[in-house]
Amino acid sequence: MTYELIEVEQRGPVGIIRKNRPEKLNAWSRAMAAEEQDAVTNFNNDPEVAAIVFAGNGRAYCAGLDLQQQQTDVESGDASRRAGAADEHDETWTEFCTSSKPLIAAVHGYAVGVGVTTILPFDFRIAGESAQFGFRFVKMGLLPEAASTTLLPRLVGAGRALDWCLTGRFVRPQEALESGLVRDVAPDDELIDRAVALGEELAQNPDSTMRRVKSLFLQNQLETNIGLVQQREGEALEWAMQTPEHAEAIAAFLEKRPAKFR
Repeated sequence: MTYELIEVEQRGPVGIIRKNRPEKLNAWSRAMAAEEQDAVTNFNNDPEVAAIVFAGNGRAYCAGLDLQQQQTDVESGDASRRAGAADEHDETWTEFCTSSKPLIAAVHGYAVGVGVTTILPFDFRIAGESAQFGFRFVKMGLLPEAASTTLLPRLVGAGRALDWCLTGRFVRPQEALESGLVRDVAPDDELIDRAVALGEELAQNPDSTMRRVKSLFLQNQLETNIGLVQQREGEALEWAMQTPEHAEAIAAFLEKRPAKFR
């Protein structure tokens, strides 16, 4: 696929995907989403890539839905049909993220609406000092999407999530950090380097094991049957003990050397 709305690069074991509609503050579109998913698939299939960073060119990460396109859709009567297509994309995107190599969002400027809900399934979010997160659906007469009504409360708690979604107020980096929405805050000019450094740290671990950890957390985080949780963990541990990565980790420990997983 030829990319027109994103830019892709690789720094060592870290893939980087940059939204590239700076004149529209990287407003979300279905075409951009398709390009991003294709780029993630390519990085997931590359054995040299351990983690994937998302960022945005220009003054914002993503200012939300492309409202000019939305106005056209509303006036033509296509908005509800396209909303159904968006719901299908949201479900696919959420599942896609949870099965991917680790995903890291490096957010500066605005991350609004779909610009923030689409990074909730990511494994890590790092905020630049200029970041402003906005769940501003009520301001537009719309409702939260992309599974955000379950993902956001899991991250920050039900009370805070409802506060953000009912008021539509902007959330600044310090509050995002204290709430658990982001793991770190960095100066804007250090943001990408901070995200890449995290990706490089993750690269010291085997891909298959990290993906299995993600899968276990997804399955078990709301499971009330402790026996079932332990059964799943036992099955995963049995699988892990038979992998070449586990054998390499043991050999590296005994030989007092770093493990080589890629």
